[in-house]
Amino acid sequence: MANLYDKASLVLPTSPAYKDGAIQAYKPLTSEGTFDFSRGSNLAATRVNADGLIEKGRENLLLQSNNLNATWYNSGSALTLGQEGYDGTNDAWLVSRGGAYNYVAQDVSTSGVQSYSIYAKAGSFDWIYVRVQNSSLAYRGAYFDLSGGSVGAVDSQIIDTKIESVGNEYYRCTILFNETLNRVLFYPVPSNNGVGAGGSGTIYIQDAQLEQGL
Repeated sequence: MANLYDKASLVLPTSPAYKDGAIQAYKPLTSEGTFDFSRGSNLAATRVNADGLIEKGRENLLLQSNNLNATWYNSGSALTLGQEGYDGTNDAWLVSRGGAYNYVAQDVSTSGVQSYSIYAKAGSFDWIYVRVQNSSLAYRGAYFDLSGGSVGAVDSQIIDTKIESVGNEYYRCTILFNETLNRVLFYPVPSNNGVGAGGSGTIYIQDAQLEQGL
């Protein structure tokens, strides 16, 4: 009669060591003494959280999400790193707008229900316009008041918006939409609906995120 070890398809130590794509195992194993596996991208992965509920993996689809001098580009805005952030670090940015319609943007290629968020703090301007552009070159977005913590004007096709206080006078500003995207943007603005208004001014920015789902 075969013993339990022979019958088992997977045998792990009581406290296995693991790394991305491999976990220490007694059976089956590679020449390195590990069991190799593939879970796909973070978006395909699921886990059981502390409440016993299954939740999907999360993945930031933006490249260099807090390096505005790398994969981001800007139109008429000066960028200064080394500002105090919401999390106690000094890797936030002072974004200085020169005039109307000045923005900072990153090109992307994503589709479906998505959320785009960014941490922002008032400077000489109290407002930010968080915006995306779809594959038909149509814009969707919302205005956020960084002095009072409220949502201003919201464009059509935006499913939902949210603004959360996260400390050190920063807010996390989020828009939710169902689009095929080619760009995400944000604009320092002097007022609600003020993307076309003249005048220079500043806001602080840190850690943008684009992810699939709600």
